[in-house]
Amino acid sequence: MMKSIGYSLILLGFAILLNTIPADAEKYGNTEFFLAKSGIGDIYDLTVDEPSEATPKYWKCRDDPNQANTFYPLVSWETNMGGPLELGDSYSYSFWVESTNVQEISFKTTLYIRTQDGFNNLSVDEVSKTAGFGSFLSENYTLDLESSDLDKSLFPDGVPAYTTLGLKLETSVTWAPDTENRTVWVKAAQSDFLSSFILDFKHVNIENDDYYFDNDRVEAIDEDSLFIKVNVTNALGADNFDISSAEIMVDGISGGGKFKDTIQLKDKHTYAKYIQGKWWYQEDNGITSGNYVIRFSLKDNFGNTWTSSMTYYLEVDQYGLEIGFDEGSSSNGQLPKGGKTDYSFKILNTGNTRDIFMITIDDSDVPSGWEVSLQSDSSVDLQMDQSSYVQIRVEAPVSAKGGSSERVTITVTSSGNDNIFEDVSLVTTVRTYGVAFLSVPDRIKIDPEELDIDGYYKFKINLRNTGSDKDTFDLGVTTSRSDWTIRAEVQGNDISAVTIDKSQSVAVDIVVRPVNYEDSLGEEVTFLMTADSISPGDGSATVNSKIIVDVPVEKISDLSVSIDDVLINNKPIAILQPSDLQEGMPIVIQLTVNNNGGKSTGIFGVTLYEGSRIVDEFVVEQGIGGFGSAPVILNWETPSEGLKTLKVYVDFKQQTDESNSKRADNTLTLPLTISEKSASSSNSENTDDALLFGPNFPLTLGVLSFISIIYGRKK
Repeated sequence: MMKSIGYSLILLGFAILLNTIPADAEKYGNTEFFLAKSGIGDIYDLTVDEPSEATPKYWKCRDDPNQANTFYPLVSWETNMGGPLELGDSYSYSFWVESTNVQEISFKTTLYIRTQDGFNNLSVDEVSKTAGFGSFLSENYTLDLESSDLDKSLFPDGVPAYTTLGLKLETSVTWAPDTENRTVWVKAAQSDFLSSFILDFKHVNIENDDYYFDNDRVEAIDEDSLFIKVNVTNALGADNFDISSAEIMVDGISGGGKFKDTIQLKDKHTYAKYIQGKWWYQEDNGITSGNYVIRFSLKDNFGNTWTSSMTYYLEVDQYGLEIGFDEGSSSNGQLPKGGKTDYSFKILNTGNTRDIFMITIDDSDVPSGWEVSLQSDSSVDLQMDQSSYVQIRVEAPVSAKGGSSERVTITVTSSGNDNIFEDVSLVTTVRTYGVAFLSVPDRIKIDPEELDIDGYYKFKINLRNTGSDKDTFDLGVTTSRSDWTIRAEVQGNDISAVTIDKSQSVAVDIVVRPVNYEDSLGEEVTFLMTADSISPGDGSATVNSKIIVDVPVEKISDLSVSIDDVLINNKPIAILQPSDLQEGMPIVIQLTVNNNGGKSTGIFGVTLYEGSRIVDEFVVEQGIGGFGSAPVILNWETPSEGLKTLKVYVDFKQQTDESNSKRADNTLTLPLTISEKSASSSNSENTDDALLFGPNFPLTLGVLSFISIIYGRKK
């Protein structure tokens, strides 16, 4: 609670003087003015002090016989008004007169305010008194003005300070006829003849533009106070206040507030005093920052009570705190078995004054073996809007159960007001570690067409952290094929380990290069993937997954031809005799071309060579469907004598894509022995050969050609 004059001056801006409202008195007071005997020349003093002299003052009226019906100036009375005033509605008077032989007497009075600019008449009145029939006015009597309205139009905003209030008296006397004894005296300044007038006006002003407030907020608790001082003017002089009557009250506060007898009236100058006091507001219940109506009252010596009120914004010491965690920090933490974790939170002083905050730890519910310690000071001294951090460390024993949680309560309490406090619950969980592969297929079939330009194949798996905290996992990927290469990637980067937040997954690409896969088409290859938690994990989390991979044969085209499927002139080559093939006799070679893959081929040719010479060529125009076959007929029309080697080339021009297959089985070698033409052969031309080369030969050749076309178009 630091005292600050500068801050108090700022708060003065909230001291709004809303009104000056009389509470316990009328707006105006009736004040009696007495005609004093002191004065200069024809102007005498008005006084508010009741005369006590034994001998009255006399002002003698003219005794000229012709005075009747004519007003003659007699005397004026004036008094200086030292403060501003407001005129009421009326005034009245009673003047004592002593006379002899007077039939009628009249007073003409002028009540006025005299300023530097001249006279301003408030009321001009005439009063008369007449003797009864057959009598005269004599000895002592009064002339009375019961009430006369005041003309306030000249002072719509009130009469300014330092003006003069005056009363001018003019007289007119009608004397008794034929008398020499003519005397008329106006009497005053004597206790038995109190000539006076009563004016209804406001001459006391509790000023709304001359005040002082000082909110003294000190270091000590409950000793703040508000010093209040307001200027009070009295146009009739400051000595006309009842000093003991000054009061300061605060609306809505029991007893008007704790002022501890500090209220007093202090001198300022001749026409002004200060009402001042000190309000020890912290000793009153329910005081908070806000607007307070403060009422002032005092009495003058004439029995009038004057009041006014002001509204002041009081800034009271208010205590408050706020606890928060920075981004990335929270009240929940984790630690490994036998490990520790640190918490950090911020205390913000949200009050409007300095405060000291006490920090206490309640670890009564924490099991044995756990330790909680304060790493920062046990108290924090903060000015308003300042903050500071509190550091707490929690340690778990090695025996702590994984997944178990313990709660520690930290209490922050205001020293200024122990009802202001806030609890922070820190929940500490013993870490658990876990990892799993997600969406891992049991089998992957590699389509050779999906290999990239470098021969790599990529598939994806998901690795999930099933533990209670962020963890790092060591990755391992192996394959049963020693010639195949394999690696793991995340976002295109080779990795051997990956860090994953709790309950989160990371997509891992497995990149494999199936080198020489055509050697094992359709064979199963085993992939083994492992993930192991590493530091700061405890190594207890591990997982492995096995995937079967193969390159399906149905994904390729694979043409082949076998000697076992060859017929030479309708005989298997294994039983073929040299005498079966003779010089000059046509040779018909029948064979079957197989597609060992599941992928259909397009058009391709089968070529028969003798040495480098093309003997014949057969075109399979429709290709061969997956796992299908096609018959092929090749002809050698005029074989020559001797040992001959024929070669059959399937798809010599490589019209079929067999880039992923072995082409060695696309070639077939046929060793044939051609014998010399014999005489029996001529005879056979008329018998056996007649079937082939006689009249029926065209028919036989047509049938074979039809069969060849049918098989050539078979998918």
